[in-house]
Amino acid sequence: MASAVYYCNDMQHIVYQPQTEPEIFYPTPPFVQIELNIALQFGFGRHYCLTDQFVHLDNEGMLFSHETIRFDLQALKRYDRIYQILGPMLVRLGFNPNGGSYHSVIEEIVRQGVSIGTLESNKGRQVLPLQAVLWGTLVEHLNEEEEEEVLIERALEESASEFESSNYNMVPAKESSVKKMLKRVRVEAVECDQKVEEKIKRGRLEAENCVICLEELKVGSEASRMPCSHIFHGDCLEEWLKQSHYCPVCRFEMPTE
Repeated sequence: MASAVYYCNDMQHIVYQPQTEPEIFYPTPPFVQIELNIALQFGFGRHYCLTDQFVHLDNEGMLFSHETIRFDLQALKRYDRIYQILGPMLVRLGFNPNGGSYHSVIEEIVRQGVSIGTLESNKGRQVLPLQAVLWGTLVEHLNEEEEEEVLIERALEESASEFESSNYNMVPAKESSVKKMLKRVRVEAVECDQKVEEKIKRGRLEAENCVICLEELKVGSEASRMPCSHIFHGDCLEEWLKQSHYCPVCRFEMPTE
């Protein structure tokens, strides 16, 4: 499947001066500085271009990121300079330099930065904090081929989820039928078929195992026998039939509720 490419068409932002006082690094800077913190919060969505359908991907969670930069207040008066400062920062945060949001965010930072630089309450301060908060939805646009792949993947996920929620299609056997139809038997050589009896006579009998736990069914021990004649450890078979009404060997069906 092709790697996902996301676009944000509903970007919103706000730029303001927070109340927190930024830390001042010494020696004292020669010019008043702006300390800008940009924080982003994105949700995720998917657009199926073929059917023009939009789906919110709540299971993808949210994307949070932020970055802080400090620069001289005077840089806000030169657009070429401020683009050199903020451009790489926004690109690192995932902005498309050719997108409208890229330019509108920079313009709002410049406007608010110049504004707080002239406030009487900020006179005498060496570092002015500025906060930009941006949020929106990152949308993955799928073409016809990619859409088909995603739809198949989603169908498989939903099918697996339904299969799991239905206990993997395993229906327990009816409890009263289990009590009536299972037989307690002793594991003896006479329970074996003719070929196995011939092996016993030749001293080459291979141990028979309970196919549920894969442990040996020891000769002389008690076991449970299904109506289809297959033998298992009693405890193993009881637990198995609480989950499935099929014989583990031949798929013989016990009655269900």
